[in-house]
Amino acid sequence: MAKVGIDEQTIDESKQDFSESLYIEDNEHKPDVSFDTVAGYDNARMDQSLLPPPPTAFAPPQNYVQPTFTSAPVITEDTARQALIEFVSKQTCWGTGTAKSLTFEKLQSSTSYQYFLETFTEERTSKWDHEPFRGQFVDGSQNGPAPGPWEIPATFKEFFKNETQHHEVPHTAFVRPCFTCEAKGKVKCDQCYGSGRVQCSSCSGWGSTTETRNGESCTVSCSWCSDGTVTCSKCFGSGKVRCPACQGECNLKWFIKLIINWVNNVLEHVIERGMIPAYMISQTTGTLGFNEVQPRVQPVANFPVAEVNEVSHNFVGSHQFPMKRIHMQHHMIRMVPVTQCVCRRRGKEFTFFVYGLENKVYGPDYPDQCCWGCTIQ
Repeated sequence: MAKVGIDEQTIDESKQDFSESLYIEDNEHKPDVSFDTVAGYDNARMDQSLLPPPPTAFAPPQNYVQPTFTSAPVITEDTARQALIEFVSKQTCWGTGTAKSLTFEKLQSSTSYQYFLETFTEERTSKWDHEPFRGQFVDGSQNGPAPGPWEIPATFKEFFKNETQHHEVPHTAFVRPCFTCEAKGKVKCDQCYGSGRVQCSSCSGWGSTTETRNGESCTVSCSWCSDGTVTCSKCFGSGKVRCPACQGECNLKWFIKLIINWVNNVLEHVIERGMIPAYMISQTTGTLGFNEVQPRVQPVANFPVAEVNEVSHNFVGSHQFPMKRIHMQHHMIRMVPVTQCVCRRRGKEFTFFVYGLENKVYGPDYPDQCCWGCTIQ
């Protein structure tokens, strides 16, 4: 993981030229700080501002040939029966007698398709941020101009995995008195509002409680307080607490923070013309009919199923991301074998489906779903 190196050096605050004030919306105080305009970070504010990458030209490789397509396997009648028996045996109160004795009339093999596209992108944003100043090195503008937001080196750990990094932009730091506590290191306690005392929880602020003695009710002084209040447990009676912004250091180090987000953007589409719900197809295993990883993929063409070609064309066209940098793309076609099994038992027709490489079964109309004792044998 790349990090920005910084050499220790003191800062001359008198050489800072500030021109624009910013307001912190989540704080009741307005910082008595002005921020100069830094080249490449002109829109930097207290909230994040997007930094589009420099334009890059990408030319598809010449004589590009997509990988070949493969086909899905076909199951036999014995495999279908065994899959049904195992499926039924795992259901509560379902009888396996029907699965063992039914007659297969037709096995119709087909294939469900799942097209999957993922695009690994990088997005960079910036914002003015601060931290308590404890005497650490301050890399200010006297050290040179700040590098551009896309000139700062940073690397991700793994392709197609979400990741976030924060970097201090070199040569943008300076120190100013804390605006929250006015460089005092402490602020008014928000629990006692600066009084150092809070309401007694034992007497609810009355200073006395009611007790029953010898069958009669009487009022006695509160054993925890004398006037309905107790010392504030947060500020220990001082009315002041450590400043949350500067952590009691009285000064803040300001700098531009670069936030880098690597995001894996995913689109998928299931093509299932039968009765099996699409989510079941996406959760089972299948064979890879097509798999490709490229800096920029080309839409799938000439696949035997026209809908797959159309979906690929639409998905690839939508994954352009002009405000982000594309590092890599991956698309694949997962082929899930599906067999429609038309069976008959005692003159009644029953249909179920076997799908996936693990031979899962979808048979909501299985006829023998009653408890033992009421099952028709």
